[in-house]
Amino acid sequence: MDMTLEEACAILDAMIEPARLNDIQELVFQKCWLGYTYQEIASAAGYDEVYIRSVGSSIWRLLTQKLGEKVTKANIKSVLRRHSQKRRLLVVNFRDTQM
Repeated sequence: MDMTLEEACAILDAMIEPARLNDIQELVFQKCWLGYTYQEIASAAGYDEVYIRSVGSSIWRLLTQKLGEKVTKANIKSVLRRHSQKRRLLVVNFRDTQM
């Protein structure tokens, strides 16, 4: 089952807490998740493509640091899916040990 954009944003927010993405970072993340190119994002948002690429790069660097695994525009969906699955397993295992 594919993760929705809303689920991905919730996981992202939890991962980077207490930090928050600014508006342009959030826009770039969401559009990348939906499969837009940097050029398409830049054109629609009225920014230069080089700037949008830079914003995207800063997001992937932040996530790479938080997860200890290289994150890119191309692998973000698989990385977040794995992270989400690991998180669920930890919660389930924790609950089992508490009973």
